[in-house]
Formats: sequence, structure tokens, C-alpha cells
Amino acid sequence: MARPLWSGTIQISLVGFAVEVYPATSTTRPISFHEIDRNTLGRVRRENVSAGPAPEPAEMETSEEAEAAAKRSSSLHLAPQARDAGSAREEPQHTVERADIVKGYEYEKGKYAIVEPSELKNLRLAGKKTIEISQFSKASEIDPTLYEKPYFVMPKPGPQAIAFAVMRQGMIDNGMVGVGEIVFSGRQHLMTLAPPHDPEQPGMMLYTLRFAAELRNARDYAVDTGANQADAAQLRLAKQLIDAYTQPFEVDKFKDHYEEALRELVEAKMKNLPAPEPEVEKKSPKVVDLMEALRKSLAQAAPAARDAAEPPSAGEKASGSREKPAANGAAKAKSGGVVARTGTARKTKSA
Repeated sequence: MARPLWSGTIQISLVGFAVEVYPATSTTRPISFHEIDRNTLGRVRRENVSAGPAPEPAEMETSEEAEAAAKRSSSLHLAPQARDAGSAREEPQHTVERADIVKGYEYEKGKYAIVEPSELKNLRLAGKKTIEISQFSKASEIDPTLYEKPYFVMPKPGPQAIAFAVMRQGMIDNGMVGVGEIVFSGRQHLMTLAPPHDPEQPGMMLYTLRFAAELRNARDYAVDTGANQADAAQLRLAKQLIDAYTQPFEVDKFKDHYEEALRELVEAKMKNLPAPEPEVEKKSPKVVDLMEALRKSLAQAAPAARDAAEPPSAGEKASGSREKPAANGAAKAKSGGVVARTGTARKTKSA
């Protein structure tokens, strides 16, 4: 089992409980690669190099001289004059020791503000052992684009676990999440404490959020300012098309097809078999008339959807007694749903 990423106390006013925080996602992939020289089959490795010949070894410095040199290295630095591509290839290079690599912020072309690793380290926030929940908000009030990473929050055994359970149930009943801040790896993160989406799941969830300054403005990319209004007839067909494809979301139905194809390729290579042929991408038909495209889409969905697409008769309009179309479940059972139709089999070349 994974070790906790963070351990401490969550404090809500005068109520506190000890918890452990675990990553809720895995970043490891079943297939990973090394870079190989195709000629020697040896591993390709990287080394840090810098333009120009290696500097002459410096004479022994006193502590005062070393301190002065460190201050000079942290000042603004003008980079060497850039050369054209041809001469740059002929310029000698030398290996740079790890201790000599610093950060540089390019504030003008070729000019850098040098920042030492120790200076960055001084900016790191001390890891607090208490998360203070500053407020509660409705989950629906938080823009989904703010969410960054999920974590599991588990109570530590003991009397405080009762406080954890009470606050968890209260948040579920009120539809609320707690908002606060946490320090991970020396950096401050906005976060929410929320009950899990599945009530049967133990513990609670902690989500790190982006700050407002990290989000771009969608209006900077908008071409259509929303002046186009939906036509009533087109909107009716669009809603029927949505209904025809509506079904409960089950994440297990969706697979990482790239990872599956990657495993196929690696297994074929291991067995000295030909590589699988790439899938042929289906070309999307050109939409000339939106109403026609909506009608054809409904016709492909299911018989029940086709029935729903038929306009009501004059008598039905008057009486308002037109019955609802058949349940979506039956339509989806016949159509196979969106996911079933998008799957395509991979072909393998014959040996």
C-alpha cells in the first residue's frame, strides 16, 4: 500500500481530526521506453553541456572571496552574443557539473536574472501539519476547470475518527465542500475537502485547485460571441438526439485504446511478428444542412428515436395527449450506444 503523502490534522473551527492523505491517481504506465542507439543497441544517455571551452580551474579562494563570487553569480548576467547556426555547430562544448547549474529568468533577449538553488529553497513554505478549513461552499459553485488533482483522505484510528464521520455526513446532507489551503512539496495549494462521489467509498476526498490567475479567459479565443440563436425545430431534434444517446456514465466502459495498441506493438516486436496495421480513421461526413444531419443522426440511433422525431399530429397538439417515446434503455439496447459503435478491431499483417 502507498505511503501517505501528507499526514496531519484538519481543523474546522474548534473541531479537529487527524488524517492521512494519499494520491488517488497513478502516474505509472505499464509500457515505458528507453532511448536506444539503433546501431549499437546501447542506451542513449544525456549529459549537461555548455557552449565554449571549459573554464580554467580557479585558484583556491578564501571564504570571503567565495562569498563575493556567489553574490556576483546571483546578479544579472548578459549571455554571450548569439552566433548563426553554422558557427554554433563548430563551437566547442564542455560538460557542466551539476553544482554549476543555476536557474535563469530571461527578462530580455540574452539577458538572465540568475537565481541560485539555495534562493529557491528559501522560498519553499514550511509544511504545516494542520489544514484550516476557512469556509464551506456548494460543490456546484466551484468551476470544474479549477480542479487539478484528487487525493484520498483517511481518518486515523481513535476517538477523532468520530468527528471525521460526523463532519463527513453533515457535508453529504448539506451538499457542501470545505475550502482551505495545503502545502505540498514546499508550494501552497488551494484545496477542497469533499465527501466522495460514491457514498459507499470510505473516507473523504481532497482536491487541489488552480488559483484564478492560472486560468485563461475563454473570451480571448471566442470567434462566435453567442449572437446565433437556436432554431426551435433544430433544438427539438437536437434534444431528441441527446435523449437517444443518454445512458448512465460508467467509467469502466471506456478504455485507453492507445495503451492497448502500444502493448500489441511491443508484444509483436518481442515475438518477432509484423507490427499491427494502423486503424483507418473514418472521415466525418460534411454537414450541409443541419436539419438533415439531425434527422439522419436520429434515424441511425434507434427505431424509438425515429418515432420520437416524428412531429405530433394536429389532434395531438390540441389535446396534448401525445405519449412519450419508448424508454431510452430499449433504444440503446438495439443501437448498442455510442461507445459500442466507436470501437474498431485492429488488423494484423500476415507473416
